[in-house]
Order: sequence, then structure tokens, then C-alpha cells
Amino acid sequence: MSRGGSRAEAARWLGINPDALQSATVTIRAWQKVPGNADAYQDALHRIAAIASRTSA
Repeated sequence: MSRGGSRAEAARWLGINPDALQSATVTIRAWQKVPGNADAYQDALHRIAAIASRTSA
């Protein structure tokens, strides 16, 4: 989110294995179905992106 692009591109940039990304996506999507979790997840992603945007690489 801080660099632009897709989550798959971010995973590649971070060195995350595509299989691990797929497994995590399935787990996260199931977890997000619980009321309130999707909003909490989105909020966390925005907070992380804000921190990453402020941090020098």
C-alpha cells in the first residue's frame, strides 16, 4: 500500500513465497468473515502502510 501495486507484488518485494501468500490469503479471508474482523484488518493495514511511508528505506 505504501509503494503502490498489488498485495502479490508487495509479497514478492518482501521476499514472501507465493505459496505462503496463497495460504495466508485463504486463512485471512476466512477470519475476516467474523463480524468486526474485516474492519480491524483494514485498519491495521492502513496503520502499517502509514508507518512504512514515514520510514526511510
